Amino acid sequence: MVLLSLRPRAFRARNPGRDAETDEARFGTISNAIAMALADARRERDGLSQRMDFYYAQASTLLDNAAEYSKRDRIDEAAIGSAENSAARARQRVAQLDSQIQRLEELLAQVGQGGAAETAVPSGGVA
Repeated sequence: MVLLSLRPRAFRARNPGRDAETDEARFGTISNAIAMALADARRERDGLSQRMDFYYAQASTLLDNAAEYSKRDRIDEAAIGSAENSAARARQRVAQLDSQIQRLEELLAQVGQGGAAETAVPSGGVA
């Protein structure tokens, strides 16, 4: 079994253009996943915002049409409380989604910058 070859082989590096394409594809995959998560979070936030507006409008309508506080029916009071609670939970979730969206946007920006920085050839000319 021969471990060393009598004829030395020259080291062959990959084509820098091919390396750049591979890196770009790798970061593209990550960018696409983040972009899909970002789109999902935005859709959820937008839908929830519409429902939150509905809950507030419902509570407002019930308050406008109900009797004075001391004369309000228990059913009316329960409906108003339910609408207010639903709106408060929706508002809390919208705030969470806004935070997630901000973090995902930052990640997306970092991945975009990372792809360009990683594929740049150092000043020595060797990748």
